Amino acid sequence: MKRVWSLYRVSTKKQVNTDDDIPVQRNACHEFVRTKEDWQITNEFYERGISGWSKKADERDELNVIREGAIKGEFDVLLVFMYDRLGRREDETPFVVQFLIEQGIEVWSVNEGQSKIEDHSDILVNFIRFWQSSGESKKTSIRVREAKKQLSAQGYFQGGPAPIGYKIIETDQMHWKNKDRHIKELAIDDEESEIIKLIFGLYVDRHMGYRKIVDYLNSNGYRNRDGKIFGVSTIQRILTNPIYIGTKRYEGFNGEEGDTQPYNEKLRIVTDDLFKQAEHIRNKRKRKLNEQDKSEIPLVGKLMFSGLAFCKYCGAKLSGNYLYRTNKYKGVDDYYKSIVYRYRCPLNKGRLNCNHDQNIWGANKYDTIIIRQVKQVLSQLDLNAFIAGSINQKKTIIKQKERNLRNLERELYTFNNQLEKLNGEIAKSLVGDSDFTPQQLSVAIGGVEKKIKQTTDRMNSLIEEMENERENYSDVNYMVNELNNWETKFDNADDDLKKAMLSRIIDKVHLGKEEVNITFNLTLQECLQQNEAETSIK
Repeated sequence: MKRVWSLYRVSTKKQVNTDDDIPVQRNACHEFVRTKEDWQITNEFYERGISGWSKKADERDELNVIREGAIKGEFDVLLVFMYDRLGRREDETPFVVQFLIEQGIEVWSVNEGQSKIEDHSDILVNFIRFWQSSGESKKTSIRVREAKKQLSAQGYFQGGPAPIGYKIIETDQMHWKNKDRHIKELAIDDEESEIIKLIFGLYVDRHMGYRKIVDYLNSNGYRNRDGKIFGVSTIQRILTNPIYIGTKRYEGFNGEEGDTQPYNEKLRIVTDDLFKQAEHIRNKRKRKLNEQDKSEIPLVGKLMFSGLAFCKYCGAKLSGNYLYRTNKYKGVDDYYKSIVYRYRCPLNKGRLNCNHDQNIWGANKYDTIIIRQVKQVLSQLDLNAFIAGSINQKKTIIKQKERNLRNLERELYTFNNQLEKLNGEIAKSLVGDSDFTPQQLSVAIGGVEKKIKQTTDRMNSLIEEMENERENYSDVNYMVNELNNWETKFDNADDDLKKAMLSRIIDKVHLGKEEVNITFNLTLQECLQQNEAETSIK
């Protein structure tokens, strides 16, 4: 009695369901065995959702078990429905078959019969069979990918769960393939879209980080559509997904990032400005993290300038401090306690460093002084003049660099064409059909390659300059939006938002003996300097 092992495989997860192809393969194999008097199936292997082309043989568990069984002599026949169930890789599947036969195993296919290797012609036929399977698999893969890519690029919904903020609805349009189905599309979910707006608002307006947003949402009863609490990764995906400004990403292949579908106003939940501001904040925080700048500014608490206030005398960051004070009610023989918040220099604690003229500053007094000075400075700022000057100038610089880059790209294209022609002359020169000697061509090729390298280096340098200019332009544009009606927005904000607003325009505040020195961030300083220069000209 010959012991038969059978292998069944379906290549994609989409084929795996209750009506998949495996029962068809199994029934055919069992029917085939019944025609053989001395055959008996003693083991069956199932591979669901395993590609016979993209998966190598040593990555397939069932095939490894079969290989081990062949070495140990545990079966006599390997039976498959068709040989492509063994695999479609022309560079290794023929050798799997050859290995099994060399172990004394008969390899059979229900549709194609027995595979034999008795001479070189059998080896060639075996190789051609799997080479054809590989080619068909690749062509099918290319057709499927191109179809999905084109449909995605045209804006069609390609399945999968809807991103948070959206729902899937059926349209009146019939499906192009299955005529009994309607085409589906994404539509804004009114309830979830409000959560999206809230998340962007917390990130941009209140300057909350991912973790703080998560804590805020969960503590206020917000839940995702599964009824579960929000996580940090969800907030990260939301803040970086361009679908919320109407440009849906579609998935790429082989792990590559996909492109975006055509703009669709019906998908917009937030403004372009808000999305860009979120991107600006994210990039800025990422740069600080890369620079290992871990001096985070607390955006909650009673001290308005905690994290921003420094000692004038030693440069140390001031710490928060408070004390209880007993006060007497007016006209009543009773007392009440109040808390007095203060800034304190940690290096002057215990009077170890006695060259400080002052080492404690009352928060109420100095917060008021600093805010008054900030408002006074910003009230003198002419934003329109700054926009007309700095922002427009930066736009002009970026456009000029873009033109320069296009010119370099044209130069590089010309040099590459020259190199291709010169390389084409080499073969002619070697047989005497060229007007140039090999030595002349070698010198010419070396010269063109040098020009290509120089042009490529200039392009890379220019691209880096453009990125820096765009980043700087983004910083300035963000600052303009931040400063517009700043005082009104500040006066109407709660304490946490006020702290966030101050942290976005102030770099440091140095406190001394009845003295306050404010250092604004670089972009605002640039704005103030330009305003001062224009004022002096007038």
